[in-house]
Amino acid sequence: MRRTWFTGAIAIVALLVSACGSSTTPSASATGSGTSDNSCPYKFAVITHGDNGSFWSVFYKGARDGASKLGCTLTEVYGSQQQGQAEPDDNAENAQIQNAINAKVDGIVVTDHNASLMNPTIASAVAAGIPVVLANAGCDDADITASHAMTCVGQPETLAGQKAGARFMSEGASNILCVIHQSGQNLLDRCNGIAQGLGTGSTCSTGTPPKSGPGCTELTLTVPNAASNPSAAAQVVMAYLQANPQINAVMTLNNAIAQGVVTALPSGSTVKVATFDLNSWDVSAVESGKVDFVIDQQQYLQGYLPVVFLYLYKAHHGVSVGGGTTVPTGPFIIDKNNAAQAAAGAAAGE
Repeated sequence: MRRTWFTGAIAIVALLVSACGSSTTPSASATGSGTSDNSCPYKFAVITHGDNGSFWSVFYKGARDGASKLGCTLTEVYGSQQQGQAEPDDNAENAQIQNAINAKVDGIVVTDHNASLMNPTIASAVAAGIPVVLANAGCDDADITASHAMTCVGQPETLAGQKAGARFMSEGASNILCVIHQSGQNLLDRCNGIAQGLGTGSTCSTGTPPKSGPGCTELTLTVPNAASNPSAAAQVVMAYLQANPQINAVMTLNNAIAQGVVTALPSGSTVKVATFDLNSWDVSAVESGKVDFVIDQQQYLQGYLPVVFLYLYKAHHGVSVGGGTTVPTGPFIIDKNNAAQAAAGAAAGE
C-alpha cells in the first residue's frame, strides 16, 4: 500500500496486522500475493462496475491481497462491465448486490455507480445485517448516508479535478480541454473540479473554448467505447485542437485516451497532456516528458482497505471507519519527481 496521503486508515491497518498472531493458510478463493496472518471466518463479496482491465485488475488485486492477508474469503469478485463493452451495466451490478444479499455474505464491498438505482438495494443489505463499504464510486456524503454504508474508500472526484486545474495553472497552461470518454457523473465532477482549480467557476463549459485562459472546456467523445479505440478517440481530439489552437493543455480522464493523444500530437507540440489513473505506460510517459503528470487515485487501496474495514467491523464488535464520510485514497500527483517510486508500485501490480 503505497503513496497515500492519509494516515488514519493506514495506522488502523498497521495495528491490525501487528495484532495478528497465527499463520493459518488463506482460503483458496481469497487469492493474492500476501500470506495469511489470521484465521478469518467471514465471506465478503466484492462487486464493481468495472472490467478486468489495467485499472480494475489492480483494484481486484488489492481486495484479494487484503482477504489473503487476513485469511478471509471473497465469495466472488464481480465486474458488471465486460471487456469490450462500451458502458458498465448498472442493472447487472444491482442484481449482483441482491445476489450477495440472498447468499447472506458477511459483508459487501461495492462501487455505487448508479446511486438512484443502487442505494435502495445497498440499504436493504445493511437492513439485513450485512455491513457495506462503498469503494471507488459513491464517495459522496449524501450517497453514503442514503445507502447506509459505513464509508466510501476512494478519490473525491471534484477535489482531484481541482488539483489538476491548479497544477496546470501553476505551469502557465490554463486553457484546458477536458476529454470525457464515457458517461458518468464522476467524470463530470473531474472536469468541473478543473474549472474550480483554475478559478473560473463551478463548472467546466461546453462549446467553444475561450480565446485565452484560464478556461476549462469539455469535449465528450462520440467514439463508441472510446477507451478501447484510443486512436479513433485521438483523431477527434486532434481535430478539436486544430480548430481551437488556443488550447494549451489536454486533460484526459482515461490513460488509454492520453496515450492516443500523445501519439497523435505533432512533433514539437507545446500542448501539455495529463491524465487520470496510473499504469506502466503512464510512468514511462511521465519520465520521458510526453505526459506532464498523472492523477493517481491508488485503486489498490480502494480494493484492499474495504476488506480490512469489514473485517474490523465483524471481528471487533462493530467498530467502524470513516464516520459516514469518505476515506480518501487520492488524488496523488505523479510527476518526474516521484515517477521512479510509482514505477516500482506499477511493476508490483499496485
